[in-house]
Amino acid sequence: MSTILALLGSKRKLGNCDVLLSEAVEGAKEAGVRVDVLRLADLNIETCRGCLSCVYKGTCAVTGDDMPRLIDKVLAADGLIVAAPTYLLSPTAVIKRACDRGLMLSPYLEKFSGRQRVAVTITVAGNARWNPLGVELLNQFALAFGYRVLDYLEAYSPGPAEVLLQPEIPERARELGRKVALGLIQGITARQAGETQCPICYSRALRLDPDGSVTCPICLARGNLVPTSAGHKILFDPESLKDHFWSPEHRRFHLADWIVPSRDKYLTNRPRLKELLAKYRN
Repeated sequence: MSTILALLGSKRKLGNCDVLLSEAVEGAKEAGVRVDVLRLADLNIETCRGCLSCVYKGTCAVTGDDMPRLIDKVLAADGLIVAAPTYLLSPTAVIKRACDRGLMLSPYLEKFSGRQRVAVTITVAGNARWNPLGVELLNQFALAFGYRVLDYLEAYSPGPAEVLLQPEIPERARELGRKVALGLIQGITARQAGETQCPICYSRALRLDPDGSVTCPICLARGNLVPTSAGHKILFDPESLKDHFWSPEHRRFHLADWIVPSRDKYLTNRPRLKELLAKYRN
């Protein structure tokens, strides 16, 4: 039986995220999939040191925290539901801390090859104006841990559990849970991206490059801004959509052609760096 991992990125019990994640979990269970629930905010997840021990040695240099437990859950799960609130423009800090440690999956990249792994995300904020990166960074979290994003939910409700005053939102969360479960059981079409959204991560925070092209900063897919009768739309390059940053091929390339060779370059430069750092030691 497939397993879905449901992650809560909020400390508040019975708050908006807790309620919506619970609905999504019930929806997944109704579709016949086992769900493992984990409160990320209750875990002790230390910050990444950037030492790349996980790449070169196969083990993380940070010991004694709960990140190995999360990695084990991620490795075991075929599906992912992640919910987190936005307090200041983007999801809570525990999402970023866990995402920064995502290179711990490097030794297991081949394990994901050929596996159907799908995700949905839920972001909650007081209002849409103050949540410019909720969807984008939660979807990045899912992509970083090897899942394909099928859909997402944005909910706006300032007070704890006030989302229950909008019955259509809990029902939408339950539908998301069913969708990720059915995505594992029978395959299902992902949400159609808007005309100004990245088709991979659904980002609306896009970078306008000097040559007039557009790049998604989350997955590095590229396209061109095209005028329409209603305004503009973005036509993404099909090749860049195949080779986006989170694709298995690009991740292998990133490891083999960038991260691994950087070690030898650093070791060559280390004596000179030691001299240059002398004046900063005090």
